[in-house]
Amino acid sequence: MNNMTWIKGRPSPYELHDLTHFPDWRNLIVWDAFINNLASGLMVIIALTGLATARVFGVLLPYALILAFIILATDLFLLIADLGDPWRFLHSLRVFRPTSPLSVGVWALTGYAVCLFLAILTTWLPAILGVPHAVGLHMAMASRMFTTLAALCAAVVICYKGVVFSCTSQPGVKDARWLTAFMVSDSLLMGCGLYMCFAVCLGAAMANAWLMVPFHILLLFRFGAFWLLWLDVAPRARRVHRSNAFIFVMVYIVGGIIAAALACKGGQPGILAAGALVLLTGLCERYWIIGLTRPL
Repeated sequence: MNNMTWIKGRPSPYELHDLTHFPDWRNLIVWDAFINNLASGLMVIIALTGLATARVFGVLLPYALILAFIILATDLFLLIADLGDPWRFLHSLRVFRPTSPLSVGVWALTGYAVCLFLAILTTWLPAILGVPHAVGLHMAMASRMFTTLAALCAAVVICYKGVVFSCTSQPGVKDARWLTAFMVSDSLLMGCGLYMCFAVCLGAAMANAWLMVPFHILLLFRFGAFWLLWLDVAPRARRVHRSNAFIFVMVYIVGGIIAAALACKGGQPGILAAGALVLLTGLCERYWIIGLTRPL
């Protein structure tokens, strides 16, 4: 055995190449990450705005909850398809391990889905069934409670997604210390952008006036978080991608400056365009991030 490779200052064979196998992450995992972040970010924005300014967002809340549930159901379908066996998701619910990001994420995602479903029921049943006023008040309180619980679970889901990617030990993401911070800021921005588009479609101009400030603040957070993420993965990105200019143009120009200008000066069509650009940028970011795991 040649012990010279273990001498201090000389690299061992294990340091000369990536040990982990390429997980063959393609379109499915990209869309899972995108829709998961979108569903979670939207839920947090719905809860924060609905609870803070019910007078403005109360008309949007019942329909927004249904939209969030549809997106969440799509994410659950993609996640189970990615696992390859639906029973693997159910098996992970048998035991709760607080030290396991995957276990925490699966339980949070399940809690999110259950609480969101109950929030929809308690929101819509009084109007559909025509219950007495006293019962309606209790149902409204239950709706606010389940909406808050769903948002808390959604916040955990956002955080777990970045941690799970970092825990995979895959080259390109295993050293991405700022990946979770980036996904949190990006998820909230995409959720805010989608909610603005939703408000335009339902004719809630006042809601967009309230959302304009957080939208631009979240844009700034995306700028900073992406730059910190870039500092972590730059060496790998330069080796894997032929050019990284495209992703910088998308983040800082197309999904940043142009989206901000359209939201401010473009009226209702501009808000729709700004939301679409923010979502498109989020999808491109995830293709770029998952692309970092490709073998060299």
